[in-house]
Amino acid sequence: MYAYCYFCETQKCSTIAALISRTLNETCFSPEIIQRKWTKGVCEEIRHQWLPGYIFHYTEEPLDHPIHMPGIIRRLGDGELKDEDLAFANMLYEHNGVMGTIHLAEVGQHCTVSDPLWQKMEGKVIKIDRGRKRCCVEFTFDQVRRTVWLGYEMIQLAKGEQTEI
Repeated sequence: MYAYCYFCETQKCSTIAALISRTLNETCFSPEIIQRKWTKGVCEEIRHQWLPGYIFHYTEEPLDHPIHMPGIIRRLGDGELKDEDLAFANMLYEHNGVMGTIHLAEVGQHCTVSDPLWQKMEGKVIKIDRGRKRCCVEFTFDQVRRTVWLGYEMIQLAKGEQTEI
């Protein structure tokens, strides 16, 4: 799989990505992120452009020249993406260009708090509030068991225990 990134006019990203996908029958998208917004006690998940102005294009065969069409300003790099850029593009590809997939936890699963402020604190899920998309995590600090409510996005489940919704 070869990955390319194009810088485009921001307003035309989605249109260009859809046109490339449709005409070349290849994967192409403008990355999006799902963000939660609470309005009057109701949680809404809203999609927003994540990297405005950029589209990612994936091909089975290498392209010998960049795609030219109205709205595309330039192709990033000298050709296909490499190293860290390729790893980032592959991560986007694995998520179909949409970031923010929520990992669903179950009571009893072991987890690590992913926020750097928590310094990889380890704990166990003891309660779940699916309506507010959070879970209560129990951990030990100073030889005392403590609990804290965290959003799903703040925890990483132990390997082999992860499921997605």
